[in-house]
Amino acid sequence: MRSGLRVLDTDAHQMEPAAMWQEYIDPLYADRAPKVGEYGNGGRGMIVEDEPITKQDGSYPMNSAEFHEATRKAMQRFSRTREAGFSNSARLEDMDEQGVDAQVIYPTVGGQILGKPFKDPELLWAVCRAYNDWSLEYCGKDPSRLFMAAMLPVQSPEFAIEEAKRTAELGARCFYIRPNPSEGRNLSSESYDELWRVVSALELPICLHDSGSPYLPSYGDRMSTHTSGHIAAHPFEAMVAMMSLIWFGTIERHPELKVVHVEADAGWLPYWLQRMEQHYDFSGRAEHPQLLKRPTEYFKSNFLVACRGDEMTLPSVCELVGDEYVAFNTDYPHPDGTWPLGMQHLEEQPLSELSIRRIFWDNAAAVFNCQS
Repeated sequence: MRSGLRVLDTDAHQMEPAAMWQEYIDPLYADRAPKVGEYGNGGRGMIVEDEPITKQDGSYPMNSAEFHEATRKAMQRFSRTREAGFSNSARLEDMDEQGVDAQVIYPTVGGQILGKPFKDPELLWAVCRAYNDWSLEYCGKDPSRLFMAAMLPVQSPEFAIEEAKRTAELGARCFYIRPNPSEGRNLSSESYDELWRVVSALELPICLHDSGSPYLPSYGDRMSTHTSGHIAAHPFEAMVAMMSLIWFGTIERHPELKVVHVEADAGWLPYWLQRMEQHYDFSGRAEHPQLLKRPTEYFKSNFLVACRGDEMTLPSVCELVGDEYVAFNTDYPHPDGTWPLGMQHLEEQPLSELSIRRIFWDNAAAVFNCQS
């Protein structure tokens, strides 16, 4: 708690040990688990199915010396936690220091893995199970504060359904999904309808979170550096995923489905709702017969968007859209995140105490089924 306010960080990350994948994967797949290996271009890093988990050539790469040096410098602020192996105890110590009550925790390497097509979908499912089992064990140290986000292998909706059911029973608090198209399908594809039905029945949200240098289609593909690709990919993928879930009837068909956008900022939200409303006024349901309500109505009933504490546009988001639809995130412990100053930056925003309380805790706590 900070100054009497509870804090729920809706976007934090695991820093998965490289050996974890082979240790936790089903023994049937142990010889094909993700591991550190040679890229073939002189580089070295995580590989699976004999390929790097991130694209190493073409656009949106992660392999420049300049990028790695910037990352090294930015990670110095986590030196104590890194020396402790990013353990759950070290994480809780950091949270206590900064007054953070709870974190929603996503993978790091796992997010990149979900950006890669798999020749064998059953291997991908096994990889997801390995991460989920390890992360559930990690978060089990204090599940009232460490909220585990389960990786779902949406490349195979059938396997994603089984993994959603399995992890929900074991204690997952939400489901981690990338917003990018996968296997030629947007998230609004009716191929996912049974998955959304199951997720809705489980009363857990889906959390949409892009990740670095994917093989999947990405708005970052138009760029030639990781930084420029990252600037474009995260918010644009979030915006298009939101639009498609609304306009192609997913939310109409699944009115109980809760969707949380993280690590994409929130400043785009008033513009994006405005853009959708303009097109609704122009053509209404002409091409979208399943759109039975205005786009903003679907947004307000089903979506939450996480902000950084330092967004200069945040007051206008609260004024134009409403402070009930914004959550908070830091991206701990990633180098491009806002930890540890993100909380202070939000406290310094020209917002009412009620708005800050809602953003820090109330809005997300309702979606993640937190105790009051």
